[in-house]
Amino acid sequence: MEYTKLNVTREDGYVVAAINNPPANALGQPVLHDINDLLDACLNEAGVRAIVITGTGKLFSAGADIKEFSGIQSGDRPKISGHDVFLKIENYPKPVIAAMQGSAFGGGNELAMSCHLRILADSAKVGLPEVNLGIIPGWGGTQRLPRLIGKTRALEVMLTGTPLTAEQALNYGLVNKVVPAEQVLDEAKKLAAKLAKGAPLAIREILKAVTQGLNTTIEEGIKIEQAGSKVVFASEDAKEGGKAFFEKRPPNFKGK
Repeated sequence: MEYTKLNVTREDGYVVAAINNPPANALGQPVLHDINDLLDACLNEAGVRAIVITGTGKLFSAGADIKEFSGIQSGDRPKISGHDVFLKIENYPKPVIAAMQGSAFGGGNELAMSCHLRILADSAKVGLPEVNLGIIPGWGGTQRLPRLIGKTRALEVMLTGTPLTAEQALNYGLVNKVVPAEQVLDEAKKLAAKLAKGAPLAIREILKAVTQGLNTTIEEGIKIEQAGSKVVFASEDAKEGGKAFFEKRPPNFKGK
């Protein structure tokens, strides 16, 4: 598949997609369409078990393309919304990792928050500064940030528009790991490679149970977990996992 704003490379078991929309990697319609197409292309591809999303240049992404705002304010409906793409990422059955080699603001931060795991450069900052433009985070930021770092901290970030340092983002639990900028992609690749060797069905059901469970009661969440357990216990991967354990060898999971 051809992409106009993504540099996509295929690795062993996973894909790396780098946003290439200089100078700020703004998430305009072409970028959102490319990410959406990538997700669709990888969904049923057995050889792709994880996706890494990163950026080119100094910024992961500065957010939505402000040049498109005037059309939206005039009533134009975009063909694809950040809401749609980010919800697809959040509910994706394969791990999606944000490799944030640079700062992420607004929609760029909302993109990262929709990913399952996040690695951030130690020199980078992340924030939701929309209030400074007289608008609100409009691609899920008001919902995902409180779920990730708590209501009190999230409100301070959004109401003041003040970005978080990498250290703050790590301490708040917004990102999984902070490393030097030149190591971000390598760390993400190592993580993706490890996940690619995992049990695809188990990973899928964990992602599903956690994502859906957080949006319901614990009783309903346990039902989702139980349904997932039933699926994986009946799989060939579960048999392979037990067999490999007793034979003291690495398992060879095939997603069946």
